[in-house]
Amino acid sequence: MARIPNARRTPDNRLRCLAAEQVVRALDDGRIQAHPLPPSAETLALLDVILRKLEMIDARQGERTGRAPNPFRSAPKHTGEAHSIVSALRTLEHGKTAVLLTNDGGASLVAHNHGITSRHVGHLLAELACPNQAIGADELFAQFDTVTRNFATVPADARPSSSDFFKCSMLNGDCPQCT
Repeated sequence: MARIPNARRTPDNRLRCLAAEQVVRALDDGRIQAHPLPPSAETLALLDVILRKLEMIDARQGERTGRAPNPFRSAPKHTGEAHSIVSALRTLEHGKTAVLLTNDGGASLVAHNHGITSRHVGHLLAELACPNQAIGADELFAQFDTVTRNFATVPADARPSSSDFFKCSMLNGDCPQCT
């Protein structure tokens, strides 16, 4: 279905897919710069380790839901997450800060196990809106629900359950949720 344009997509999802296509075009034509990982043996080995961990999580989830394992589908599915996790690890090795933005529960777990902080789109919305009190917590929760209902889903155990998640906790110019 992914290769069939507009197949079984809602109007909202079509807009999101078009937006993603714009990002791909910007990457392709160089308007957004990508900094690839060095193709060293160490990096490739680390990518392989991370990819296998993500595939194992996917296989366990498949077993719980009765889905037959398909290694040909699983490996490409997790390549982006594996690359992002290894990039974050390399960043940490250089004494810098890295936060992984992902809605993938397996990627969040693997990142956490490697000392990487992860956030999902709900965290991003809350942080972007924190200094802007014109956007209420109820509206943010509604927008989060709209975005993640059918597209960019967040695992049930990580989903905000109410608008309280989006309430700003800023005190004296500092917000503990945003830092």
